[in-house]
Amino acid sequence: MNIINVNNLNFKYDNNLVLNNVNFTLPEGSRLLLVGSNGSGKTTLLKILAGKHLLSYQNSVVIFNEPTYSTKLNYERQLIDLNWGLRTVAFAGNNIPYVADIKVKNMMSDLQEKYPERKQILLDLLEIDLEWRMHQLSDGQRRRVQIFIGLLRPVKLILLDEITNVLDITCRERLLTWLLNESINNKVTIVYSTHIFDGLNDWYTDILCLKNN
Repeated sequence: MNIINVNNLNFKYDNNLVLNNVNFTLPEGSRLLLVGSNGSGKTTLLKILAGKHLLSYQNSVVIFNEPTYSTKLNYERQLIDLNWGLRTVAFAGNNIPYVADIKVKNMMSDLQEKYPERKQILLDLLEIDLEWRMHQLSDGQRRRVQIFIGLLRPVKLILLDEITNVLDITCRERLLTWLLNESINNKVTIVYSTHIFDGLNDWYTDILCLKNN
């Protein structure tokens, strides 16, 4: 069964054509490696798959037999990208998850309680201390917390945009191994955009290369 169907996808920012006639399908349990130079449209494509951009033709991107912007997909997919914590919150300030004095154990506490086994696996995998306070962490530690929060709830489609860049080698390898097992054992489909290809020779099932223009 195909989870993702992309047919003649075109996308513009104003008059700048970013994606031109993109076509691909992705079956259940696949691991797609999304590659391309800076500005080739990788992040834009991931945002479209995550339902964050409206499309002129609703059937050009279909996920689980639903248009990509359908709210029915909210609990079926998860996008983890570099924009976490980079938004302004009214009456609070900028970059709130990064600078707020909050402990990891208090973040998304309902999800942490709902999935205790998955929580512990991810804590061990990412070497996270629940007593960590967000405003005291390094970039790598913050990224680990972001991944932890993003993967707490089981989903059928995981979209990853350059999120392993600041992880150390051993943490990155453990994460990729866990994602591989999620794909094989739980039929989770993964789209992973990265410029770091070490250790990926036997990881992906499909590869999609986007080119500028």
